[in-house]
Amino acid sequence: MTDKSRDGIGDGDPQPSLAPDRVSLRRDQTDRVDLTRRDFFTHAVAAGGGGLLASAFSSSAEAAGAVVIPAAPPIPKRPFGNTGAAITIVGFGAGSRFYNPISDDEDAAELIRRAIDRGIEFVETGANYGPDGIAEKRIGLAMRTHRSRVFLETKVDERDYDGAMREIERSMQRMNTDYLDLVLHHFLRNVAEVEEVTGSNGAERALRKMIDEKVIRFRGFSTHTPDTALAGMERLDPQAIQLPINAVRVPDFEPTVIPLAAERGIAIIAMKTCGNGYFFPANATTPDRIEQYGPPAGAWDRWDLPTWTDYIHYVLSLPVTAAAIGVDSYFTLDGIVAAASTFAPLAQEQRTSITERAQVFATTGYWIPRG
Repeated sequence: MTDKSRDGIGDGDPQPSLAPDRVSLRRDQTDRVDLTRRDFFTHAVAAGGGGLLASAFSSSAEAAGAVVIPAAPPIPKRPFGNTGAAITIVGFGAGSRFYNPISDDEDAAELIRRAIDRGIEFVETGANYGPDGIAEKRIGLAMRTHRSRVFLETKVDERDYDGAMREIERSMQRMNTDYLDLVLHHFLRNVAEVEEVTGSNGAERALRKMIDEKVIRFRGFSTHTPDTALAGMERLDPQAIQLPINAVRVPDFEPTVIPLAAERGIAIIAMKTCGNGYFFPANATTPDRIEQYGPPAGAWDRWDLPTWTDYIHYVLSLPVTAAAIGVDSYFTLDGIVAAASTFAPLAQEQRTSITERAQVFATTGYWIPRG
């Protein structure tokens, strides 16, 4: 039996939620988001969505103290390695950022549906994300109506054939689907675990069998270390890998792993793009919570730290396929949609500047995985 502590969109040891008080998401039948005028401008600047500032206030929204956020441009897609498939450049991360703060299952499912309706057509989770697989179960509620529009990923923790088969079957039941687009070996910690899953009774045999039976479309693995990533690419011949890739570059996959994967046509999914939320506070549930997380109050202005959009655009400027980002609220969803729909590749000097400004986080230990 494998260690079930692997967790969250960050894909590793459990991370504290950015919104420790479980909340019920408020929504109405339009794309109106319940933000005050002050919150709206804070959000728009943090998200880097300049087009948001040009929106007109409707009289009803004015009376309600809310603003209407206009539809964003379509979210681009990129080829999924050399498979012939394509996915949106950002994905809905259904890990600890998703299942911890939200108290109501239907609210959580509606958040997923709203993300899909707004153009995020990639949903990422894991078989053991949350107590009793709550993340997959919430996804299952959304998949009743939206499955055909989604590239759906989960991960298996079991390292043996029988265990992996059971996890895959259970995941499909929870998520109300008869096939999965992508299944990854979750958090291979070292080369020994690569060897374990590739053994004669290893979990890799289960993934390949499921592909032969057309239950799974693609397979791969996630890891947190470059050495394990390199070993996994050699031994597993994956179609996709998921790695913690961000501007802080600790650990650093840019010199070796990313170029090799891109050369081989392996899809690269970035996680921890914003350090599981520790790199920037604007992904807290509301702007009012911003000062509760991260460096001391005022540090963002004092240190000229990168913005939410900086971190996302940095990663998307690398030869990755997509960035899977944890979503805990409509506020967070707005920021992801704005960053993705306004993306333009950064020049090398821009990426260097973001990395230099982000180095305050290189030794904090808040987000760096243990083990």
